[in-house]
Amino acid sequence: MDGWEPTEVTEYEYDESGRLVRSVTTRESEWAEEDVAWMLALAAYRRGLCPLCGRPLEECAASDAEGAYTVPPPTRCHATTALLMAQERYRDTPQAGALLWVAERRG
Repeated sequence: MDGWEPTEVTEYEYDESGRLVRSVTTRESEWAEEDVAWMLALAAYRRGLCPLCGRPLEECAASDAEGAYTVPPPTRCHATTALLMAQERYRDTPQAGALLWVAERRG
């Protein structure tokens, strides 16, 4: 987010009369080798996560993990509660799914 822009160099080729006959623009890659390595590592990490719980698959899907987890009582997200209550009043509105909602905390 530092405003980095890849460099761009254009070389021009002229004939004996000075007329432009060719131009070639070369652009620096937007991805440095280190950037590519980081993104590949992130992709590999994400492939190893369970799509349901988000934990590493080797942990949550291991045979010895069966019965190893407990689930505490739920907690309530009060922002989502307020959103759902407000949305209920608009459920019969045409294209209700296109309405945008924001929960703002009272001052």
